[in-house]
Amino acid sequence: MKKIMFMLVAVAAMASSCTQSDVIGLSSDDNVEIRVSAGITSAVSPSTRAVLEGMINSGFTTDLDVAFVRADEGSSGYTTYGATALIGTVAHAADALSFAPAEYYLASGKKTKLIGWYPRRSGVSYTQGTRVVDFGEIDGKTDLMATVLYEGSKGANIPSIAFNHLLTQFSIKVYTPDAAAQGLWGTVNSIKIAEKKQTCTITLPAATETANTAAAPTFTGNSDLDLIEANPAVTPATVINYPLTLGVGTTTDAVLAGYAMFAPQTAGNVVLKIELSVGGTQTVNVPVPTTPTPAGFLHGHAYEITLKFSSSAITPTVSVVDWVPVTNLPEVEI
Repeated sequence: MKKIMFMLVAVAAMASSCTQSDVIGLSSDDNVEIRVSAGITSAVSPSTRAVLEGMINSGFTTDLDVAFVRADEGSSGYTTYGATALIGTVAHAADALSFAPAEYYLASGKKTKLIGWYPRRSGVSYTQGTRVVDFGEIDGKTDLMATVLYEGSKGANIPSIAFNHLLTQFSIKVYTPDAAAQGLWGTVNSIKIAEKKQTCTITLPAATETANTAAAPTFTGNSDLDLIEANPAVTPATVINYPLTLGVGTTTDAVLAGYAMFAPQTAGNVVLKIELSVGGTQTVNVPVPTTPTPAGFLHGHAYEITLKFSSSAITPTVSVVDWVPVTNLPEVEI
């Protein structure tokens, strides 16, 4: 299974001077700054995204604000992460990750562990004692990501870092086969994803865990999430005007209703609540795909949901787009 990753390739740069507590009293030749060149690879043709709205793919055009915590090996091994998250930025122009202030590997040669997340912004908090990063409430348009735990030293730099997506995404299109059916339903006033407006936290692995251990996400709450009435495939995102008129014809005539990112789901149905001007409120179950394996609407995957409004039913068709190419899923009659 392929997935989008931010590949951050670590390089060592020798600093001429430093006031970092880890290297006080040592010659400048002992100070190895943690400097990282950054790029993004994609399994499919990329789309440019606004950083704070929509999935982040190759060709991002705005600097990314990221955060990390570090743990340093002592005489008795690792104990805990630092009390404060490190301020990191991935500059889109130079494809480079930098820390402010600069961070250094231990001059003693002992190891350092790093783990990071995106976004770094107001409302996202890190608590040292619980190792919890709280992203707050999912808004449907902000991509949430985290790395696994990495380990390196001044003699063996961390070779690469990957940011992995925590959420799944739906983009929803709507159409009707003929004008008669269009008249039965009217226009679309709103679409909601049932019980997907949740808070998201991740619990970082203990600093004593082995490298490559992932953070554990938790999603809490059951409010309905509004579909984002915009097209994220363009920058800036194009607003979709509502009430929305159904496309008429075939799937190629379907019109984009919007998109949303939310918690992955591996069983049951994702439920859509659709408010129509003539057809009233309709509930559509979108079954979790069972093939290919692993089953589910998975993190780091984008799904295109096409809703056919016929004279007797609303039929969803599911396919995977943009992030990961997967075989189209069968149409399900409601």
